[in-house]
Amino acid sequence: MANNLELFARNSLQFRPSDIRLMLERVHSHLVKPRMSSEELLDVVKGLGFETVEAFGEHIGLEARTAESWARYGLSRDAAQLLLALLNYRHRLLDAMDDFEKTTQIPLDGFFEAQKLP
Repeated sequence: MANNLELFARNSLQFRPSDIRLMLERVHSHLVKPRMSSEELLDVVKGLGFETVEAFGEHIGLEARTAESWARYGLSRDAAQLLLALLNYRHRLLDAMDDFEKTTQIPLDGFFEAQKLP
């Protein structure tokens, strides 16, 4: 928390009038824009390979109470966009791995096992 206060104080010293627009956008994003529902969030988290939002949160080092809040109330739209981008990236990577395996007839997991040093 001390780091947050220090960062807040440092940023306050550099406050510019244009920052008001950014602060209002942040409030608007959290209060007015539609949130990703808890059901949608669970689908995304499962798509990333986790059974629950809490398991995902634990894996990424999220505080348990934050993960619990996400699981219950969903996620702000801007944060949801980041998770959707990760899910999209994962799908593209899996598709590329599948194409590689079809072309080379070499499973990538076997390829990476062979590359390990003793």
